[in-house]
Order: sequence, then structure tokens, then C-alpha cells
Amino acid sequence: MTSGASGGFIAAGEGAFSLAGPHPKKSMRGDREPGQVSYEMITGWRAAGLSSALLVCLWLLCSTPLIPGQSGRNVASGRRTTVLNIIAQQVNDPARPPRLLAGAANQGQEFFLTSDQFELYDGGVRQKIESLVYDPSPARIVVLMDNSATLQTDLNKLAAVPAAFAPEIYEGDKVMVIGYDEKPEIITDFTDDPAVLQGTLSLLRKTDNPRLFDALNVVLEDVLRLEVAYSKRVIVLVADGLDRGSRISFDAILGKLQNENITVYAIQVRDRTRGALRRDVPKPAKVLEELTVGTGGALYSIDGDIKQAVKEICDELRNNRFQLTYSPEGINPLNKRRILLATPEATLKLRYKAFHPPRPQ
Repeated sequence: MTSGASGGFIAAGEGAFSLAGPHPKKSMRGDREPGQVSYEMITGWRAAGLSSALLVCLWLLCSTPLIPGQSGRNVASGRRTTVLNIIAQQVNDPARPPRLLAGAANQGQEFFLTSDQFELYDGGVRQKIESLVYDPSPARIVVLMDNSATLQTDLNKLAAVPAAFAPEIYEGDKVMVIGYDEKPEIITDFTDDPAVLQGTLSLLRKTDNPRLFDALNVVLEDVLRLEVAYSKRVIVLVADGLDRGSRISFDAILGKLQNENITVYAIQVRDRTRGALRRDVPKPAKVLEELTVGTGGALYSIDGDIKQAVKEICDELRNNRFQLTYSPEGINPLNKRRILLATPEATLKLRYKAFHPPRPQ
């Protein structure tokens, strides 16, 4: 990935490297491996006056390596902790009439969640919630904008989206802006500088066809995978959902986003295909819906209040984001598994990714 400069082309897979592991340590007892009997050991036993039968027993005991029992699986080592990111918001109880002047009084109030308020089901199997904690950490946000020729909006509206982040991001948050047509291109690297976020208009252009799924894959592999230390890795997609000619399929990229716990928000542009059916690919509007619902994000319209949409995204990432952890039991990782987080609390509105994708075989 080329970083730091505006207009830098990025391609998935470039710059990959591996680290060699440490050299194997030699035994403190020379070249003898554990469990190996030396000539000196046998000579010492004979000098001690041990019988031949006892010598054979000692030789078998010392030369047989210790093998852990294999009749059962080590449950502790086989358990894999799974993290589920949750957006939790307090709403008015629909069964009760709203209180007069309650809106202004409740604004900005903090609330706390505990694991005993919820029941978690993974693939229909109830799971034990190990922890549920508020996540105050900063976010890494990529604004991914369709920059193709026939997108049904103008450059001013596109540039308004990253500009709206300038006054709304919280301390520690960083935003990167990437435009894509047939290839993704860095417009601004990760920054919290308002002047940079408000100055993207001159760097935008509209050309070629949109390869949306490939662009999402590049952002995941070459940008957000490098930010794995941050629990809040977010894509804000500005597009109509159309893809033409990507090499990666929609199901494959959605599964990768879900496995990496990346949340996708979308600011929807009017569909240039007018809802036309497409072979082997969901309709553009359906693509945006499945990306947002599938990863626990939300969908907005570019014809609405962009500043308000961006404010809601930044506010909920900082104020309403929680992390739930559990170790799945009784599930089949080869199957697509629906997630259900149930609560009797009528005043809680929850959002999280819809399912775990099947593990590739």
C-alpha cells in the first residue's frame, strides 16, 4: 500500500512480508533430546548393580516420550473467544406515553449494561456471555467513495461527506478518504486535520466503472487489517451499491468484513440502474442493505442531511459502542450462523452484525 501521499494507488497484496520464527534452542544437556537414553546412563545403572530385567524396564521408561492423552479434546485450548460489537441506545418505552419535557432532560445521560440483561444465541444455540463492556476507544474510519463516471450525484455532494467529519470526530479518531472506480486511490491518508478533510473536492474525479467489491477488499487487506490494534474499524461507503467487474464476489467480501469485525455504514446515492436485475449479483440497493445490516452498521441517504448523518455515526461510535465476548459452544463453524441478542428491556435498541459467515473449506 502506498501511504502518506494524496492520490496514491493501492493494490491488495502488495508489500506482504513474513517474519521468520526464532531459531530452535539446543538442549542444555548437549545433543541428547528429552527421552533419549545415553551410553553413560546405562553404564551408571550397571555399576549400581541393577539386574538385567530392571535395566530393560528403566530403558523403556526413559526412552518412551511422554504423550498427552488423545482420547478427548482439550476443551480449554479448543475454545475460541468471539467478540461481538454492539450499538446500544436508549429509546422511549413504546408501552408508555412519553413524559413532558423528557427529551431535553435525558439528553447526554450515560447508561450502563450488564451481561445478565441479555440472552445470546449463536446459530440457535444459547451461549454464555463472558463479558459485556463499554468501548471508549478511538476509531479508524475509511470514507470509501464511488468515483465512477455515471454515479448519480455531483462532486460537491461527494466532498461534503469527508468534510462533515471534520467537526464531529472525537479525540483519537482518524479518517482516511479513498475514491474508487476500477482501482482504489488514496485521496487523504489517516488524519484528524479539519483542513485536509474539508479540502478533498479538487482531488475527486468521475471516470470509468465501479469495482466496489474489489475496492472493499483492498481497504480491508491493505488499510484496516493494518489497524487491527483498534477495535473500531469502520468503513463509511458513499455509493449506490453498483459493482461492475470485481474479481471477488459479494458473499466473499461480506464474509471477510464480518470475520474481521469491520462495521460498514453507507450513505446511499440514487441507483443508476433503476433497480434492474443483475446476474449473480444483488441489486445495488440490496448490496448496501446487506453490507450495513450484515456488519451492524446503518444506512443513510446522500439527499438527506449529510452533516446530521455523520454526526450520528461519530456519536454512536464513541458513546454507544459495547463489546460482548463469548466462547461458542455447540455450533458448526462450517454453517452460516444467525446471531440473536435478546433482552426484556423495552427501552434498549440494539444493533450488531446479523450472522457469522461459514468458515471457508
